[in-house]
Amino acid sequence: MPRAFGQRLPPVFQLPALLNQPAPVQNTWYTILNTTPNCLIWEVDVRIDTTGETLEWRITIDGVVSTAIGNACLANTDYWGVPVLYNVGLYTEISAVSTWRSDRAFIVEGRSIKIEVRKTTAAGAGNLRGAVAYSRY
Repeated sequence: MPRAFGQRLPPVFQLPALLNQPAPVQNTWYTILNTTPNCLIWEVDVRIDTTGETLEWRITIDGVVSTAIGNACLANTDYWGVPVLYNVGLYTEISAVSTWRSDRAFIVEGRSIKIEVRKTTAAGAGNLRGAVAYSRY
């Protein structure tokens, strides 16, 4: 990581990684953020254009995979991909953006991070969207 006078420099904010997948196929993982070295994840948002679809997201940090529990989602509603740290380790879930999680991790940092999303139902052919706000060292 870059250093100035022996100090660690702050990460450089990147343009958000975006996904807009028309007619997503059930149980197919779509990459929002491809494997990216030395980064911090600030936020993950997912949405689907069809009501009743169940979305799941997964994050791979330094080779460790964590998959969220799927939630039935409303059309055109933003949902957070929420990394939550419990005493058993990293756990992920999908929560409505309007739902505040006091146990939500503020950032996730890793030497290698990949973020994907999928729908596990076939309620319709609405677009699947995702965004990741992140920084890199």
